Amino acid sequence: MDFMRLLKSLEELLYEVMVMLVFFPRTLWLTVRHPQRMMDYADTELGDVQSEQYKDTLSPPLFLMVCLLVSHVFERSSAAQAVKLLPSFLTDTQNLLIFRVFIFSLFPLILSLRLLQLLKIDLDRDTLKPVFYSQCFVTAPVAMTFGLGRSFSHAGFAGALEISWLIFAGLIAWYLAQQTLWFRAKLDITLARAFGNALLGSAMASFLITATATGVVLAGQGS
Repeated sequence: MDFMRLLKSLEELLYEVMVMLVFFPRTLWLTVRHPQRMMDYADTELGDVQSEQYKDTLSPPLFLMVCLLVSHVFERSSAAQAVKLLPSFLTDTQNLLIFRVFIFSLFPLILSLRLLQLLKIDLDRDTLKPVFYSQCFVTAPVAMTFGLGRSFSHAGFAGALEISWLIFAGLIAWYLAQQTLWFRAKLDITLARAFGNALLGSAMASFLITATATGVVLAGQGS
C-alpha cells in the first residue's frame, strides 16, 4: 500500500512539473502582453472556489517564484564575484533562492499596502490577498529580467555593461508604467497622481529591499 501511495505521489509530481513547463511560458506571455488584464484576472480568480482557481495559468506567487528560479539560472555563470559578498548561509542555492523570493515579494507587498491605504480599506488577510496576487503578476517578469541584466553586466564582452543598463532601464520603465495604470484604474485619479503613487510605492519598496540586503551582507561579514 505504501509503495502504491508513493507511485501515486510521483505520478502527481510528474504531472505538476510537466504542467508547469506548459503554463509558465503561457503565463509569462500573457503577463508581458496584457499586464493590466492579468492583474484584474488575479482579482477575479480568487472569487472562484479553490479547485477552480488559475486553471489556465500559474498562480501569481508560484509564477513569481519560478521567474526568480529562472533569474537565478541566468546569474549562475556570472555570480562568482558577487557570491564573495554574501554571508555564508546565502552561498547555499536553496537559501539564496528563498532570500530572493522574500526580497522581491516586498515589491508586491508594499505596493499592495499603498493601494489599501489610499482606498482606506481595513487591512486583513482577505483584503490584502487580491491586490498582492495582482502585484505578483507584474513583479515576476521584472525579477526574471533583473537576473538577465545582471548576467550581462558580468559577461565581459564589449558592450555587455551597456546592454545590462538598457535592460535595467527598460524593466524600470515598464514596471512604473504598469503601476501607474494600476493606480489610475483602482483610484480613478489623474495619470500624474497615479505616477506619483507608483513612484513613491516603488521607491519605498526599493529602499526597504536595499536596507534589508545591506543588513544581511554586513551581518554576514561581521560573523
